[in-house]
Amino acid sequence: MDPAFWEQVLRSRLTVRRFEHSLRVARTAENLARLWAADPEKAYLAGLIHDLARDMEPAELLKQAADYGIICNEIEADFPVLLHGPLGAAILQRDYNLTDSEILEAVSLHTTGDYPLGTIAKIVFLADYIEPGRAYQGVESARVAAQSGLDLGVAAAVRSIITYLAEQQMTIHPKTLNLYNHYVLTGILRNSEKG
Repeated sequence: MDPAFWEQVLRSRLTVRRFEHSLRVARTAENLARLWAADPEKAYLAGLIHDLARDMEPAELLKQAADYGIICNEIEADFPVLLHGPLGAAILQRDYNLTDSEILEAVSLHTTGDYPLGTIAKIVFLADYIEPGRAYQGVESARVAAQSGLDLGVAAAVRSIITYLAEQQMTIHPKTLNLYNHYVLTGILRNSEKG
């Protein structure tokens, strides 16, 4: 689980821009893990490698997903970039023998989220959303909420994602809706608005 090894792997697979994003996500994930009593080394590594398959073209994502036995739903078929998480996890497991279930879950679900979601997966989902290079509507409230609670930060992020997708009249992945509904039903979403 040597970060230097993974940096070399990523440099060969990602654009410079995406690689720099991955480094920021890794550092943000490490900081969140320290704040919320999780394993900072594991969070850093999961954040670092979360976008392993992100720079593939849509047709390649679909082909590789099929090659790795990933069954995509209608939304993923229409928007193949959503497959880069599950495909990245499959590549890490099969081609690099990475077996840590928390890291694999974090990579697989960092784009859509889901419920239930483990701690490292929550951290990477949130870190990907709030890393310092991000500047879009809703990111500041998620950053503030993240300082009050990990679930508060994730709830603020997922609320912002759902709002954006609905405003753009885009489809919403069922896993994202699962996470959103969990936070609505538990009242965490309401509390995340208070920051």
